[in-house]
Amino acid sequence: MQATWQNIMINSNKFIVSIAGLYLSIASAYAGKAVLFDQPNLIGFRDGEVVSGFYDGENAKFSCLFFFFQNGRESQTSKATGYTETKLSTFAPGENSFEFSNRDRTFDIDGNLYRRENEWIVKTATAQAGCENATGTFTFDPNDFRATSYYSEKEIPAIGICLVKEKSYLYDYHDGKFTMRKGYLTKWNGVIVLQTHDQFSLVRFADPRMNVENPGRITTGWVHSADLVNPFPAASKQ
Repeated sequence: MQATWQNIMINSNKFIVSIAGLYLSIASAYAGKAVLFDQPNLIGFRDGEVVSGFYDGENAKFSCLFFFFQNGRESQTSKATGYTETKLSTFAPGENSFEFSNRDRTFDIDGNLYRRENEWIVKTATAQAGCENATGTFTFDPNDFRATSYYSEKEIPAIGICLVKEKSYLYDYHDGKFTMRKGYLTKWNGVIVLQTHDQFSLVRFADPRMNVENPGRITTGWVHSADLVNPFPAASKQ
């Protein structure tokens, strides 16, 4: 009986260590901060020093939407301009599946992120999907007056960035219960995932439409986690 009890204790300890290791691994893999700007159409995400993010701008005629992630870990600061330059890979998800492997490879475009204090400028080598119009322009160097500067206003703890893959109703959470609201998110809506609980995720959504009464209006609520897709490649999953 003693030998059996010792085996149980050893196995229990291994189980506890295994669970603790799994928890630390998940916490490490998903801990990060979302970067919020003076213009709500750009969202950044920082996992340590590694950056990623997305841009979504829409009006009655055009829709400029793309994602970006850091290409390599090195950043260089130009003495001439004072900007820190980080190489990016930018891409656009596919229509039928938001998984990175099913993206529209036509829009695999190199880019650069220029940062100086709280200023960000994203530059793509060529025009991204639907861009270079009133909804967003990203092909100009930081010393060009046509380049658009975005100024970070705050950072909030977050799990990552996802796309809504289909109509997804919003829920409130009170006293351990989820209650459906009238509002919902739709396919192609980009969200920041703030928390997860059971089968739900708490998300923050900024309305990308520029031709509405309240552009950038923020909506926060719980949605079914199964309705969300991480569009980034495995190597940069947040």
